Amino acid sequence: MNLNTQKMKKIVAILVIGAGLILTNMMVTANTTKKVAFQEALYKLREERKAQAKLETEEYIQTAAAPMQSGGVRITFNDLREYRYSKRDRYPLPEKLKALKGQEVNIAGYMIPMSEALDVTEFMLVQIPFFGCCYSVPPEPNETVMVKMAKGKKTEYVYTPIRVTGKFDIQETKIDGFVVSLYQIEATSVVPAPNDRDVIQHQSGTALPGQN
Repeated sequence: MNLNTQKMKKIVAILVIGAGLILTNMMVTANTTKKVAFQEALYKLREERKAQAKLETEEYIQTAAAPMQSGGVRITFNDLREYRYSKRDRYPLPEKLKALKGQEVNIAGYMIPMSEALDVTEFMLVQIPFFGCCYSVPPEPNETVMVKMAKGKKTEYVYTPIRVTGKFDIQETKIDGFVVSLYQIEATSVVPAPNDRDVIQHQSGTALPGQN
């Protein structure tokens, strides 16, 4: 084997190795490009699904939220929380709540019966279900309404949302020496409200059109 033949073999070997490296690099680049394209497509799909879910939620709120049939001034638990509560300090009563004292109001929430489940004459109304288990955080006194049915009226316990209408008062309710509520309503009406817009808004976390 002469010198030229040996050089030629070395050159061919180098070219083969180089070609292999180039091919490997091309494959890696192609795989990386495919991976990036796949990730971009997946991200786009996720964003489209999130947008669709948000749209469906907004449409549900607009179409499923039942129109309110209750009388009086509509209030929410956000209004009630404006009256700050402390066991040691006394805070001024907001003018908005002061103006509602003695007025007819309506508010949506969940019932916590005091004792009986049938022929209920008094119960507590809260914004979210609370069953007193060890994992539940009890509502604050400014997040609880003591509801007493008007004379001659009764209702029944339901675990789904309700809307209560009646005369509003600002008055502490104590149980075993502890303040459990700052508000009272003398209820003239208690109606089921499974599709109530206030309850839907709270559960979905989506603001209703025209509301913040």
